[in-house]
Amino acid sequence: MSEKEKLTELKEYVDRKNRETDLVNPYACTVVEGLHGWVNASDTWEGPLADEESEETKAEIDALIGVFAALSEDLATAIANAESGEEDS
Repeated sequence: MSEKEKLTELKEYVDRKNRETDLVNPYACTVVEGLHGWVNASDTWEGPLADEESEETKAEIDALIGVFAALSEDLATAIANAESGEEDS
């Protein structure tokens, strides 16, 4: 299996997992945006500190989503730059 084929297989796996978790899915914005909502909710915790923690949690979730999106983009770049010839292994 060539390097390009291996990278393509890995990218397909990453993209599939991203879709399954709804983290990197433009149609799942409401699901993803709601992940931090439990931090400042009437049945858990409310107040100024809860507001602050909710914003920090949202920032961390957004950063995590960015990591998974970037992984897919980086793999696409690696695929575009990979040699498509067969390896010796």
